[in-house]
Amino acid sequence: MKALLLLIASGLATVDVPHYEQLLAKAQYTELEHQLVQQDNYKQNADLLVIYARALIAQKRLEDANTLLNYAVEAFPQNSELAYLGGLSKIRLASDGNVFSAKDRAARGVALLQKAVSLKPDHYAARQALIDFYSIAPAAAGGDKALALQMTEQLAKESPAQALLAQTRVLLNDNKPTEALALLNSMMPDPPNARLLARKAQIENELAEFDAAFHSYKQAAEYATDLTDKYNALYHIGRLAVIADQDANAGIKALQQYLQFYHDTENKTLPWATLRLAQLMYRTGDTYEATLLVSNLTHVQVEDEEFNLILVSLLSALKAKQAAEIQHELPQHAVDGTAAANTKQEN
Repeated sequence: MKALLLLIASGLATVDVPHYEQLLAKAQYTELEHQLVQQDNYKQNADLLVIYARALIAQKRLEDANTLLNYAVEAFPQNSELAYLGGLSKIRLASDGNVFSAKDRAARGVALLQKAVSLKPDHYAARQALIDFYSIAPAAAGGDKALALQMTEQLAKESPAQALLAQTRVLLNDNKPTEALALLNSMMPDPPNARLLARKAQIENELAEFDAAFHSYKQAAEYATDLTDKYNALYHIGRLAVIADQDANAGIKALQQYLQFYHDTENKTLPWATLRLAQLMYRTGDTYEATLLVSNLTHVQVEDEEFNLILVSLLSALKAKQAAEIQHELPQHAVDGTAAANTKQEN
């Protein structure tokens, strides 16, 4: 038996966890799942189960995630991250699912989040999720605004940055974005925290303070240590460069980095990032690059009316500009001859 355990342990030790973390970060979910299930022992490795569950949640495959996490939480009862993900998936299912099962699922989700905190008191993501739930859920479903505030006050004694995240979330849940932004402006640590900067940028964007949001997202990308946080900020830099007429060159650089990182992945925002970059290229006069980018989108199916309207409009603008450039490059006698021919045909 001892020899068997040693053999299993040696097999688990050879698993390249960072490789799977990279696939997750780059949204290569199908490849991740394909490679993972080829591992005979993946269900005996808590780290791999965490990665797999995160991939399923990211794809909104919540029922699949819930099934996996039911097993994982039972197999690894002392793993705080699995308990946290299990609680998160159940609460999300409760908010999206059948009203009759919602209360029970939410209660079980909260219990798992509480377990994650009891196993690891500094599991701040679990504590944030609990505060978020208590502040937004109706009382009949287990919501408790007073408890949310109490937990936020306790968090302030341990981590001011985490407390600030929680306080602003509570304010946003109460539809008080102006108060949340004022709190962030007055309490932002120095050096700033990337997630607080992203929260600040999100609120500034919602309040149409686009210059400030653009600056905050640039700071968030600079200070981010998590890849997802960094590239999310880069996307919004590019988006704001288009919709709020911000620095086009900064937007182009940000979107090029974003597209390079997520190239050939299942990132759902790739078509939008490509379209925004094409818009910026058109604005800066690079019609050749804009045309190349747009050509990559003509066969992409995006069920979004705004996206398709922008794409059609940009295609028309590019064709008109190219026609004008060709007309400009033709010798004058050729232009006159073409015009005369057209007039003759019309007559």
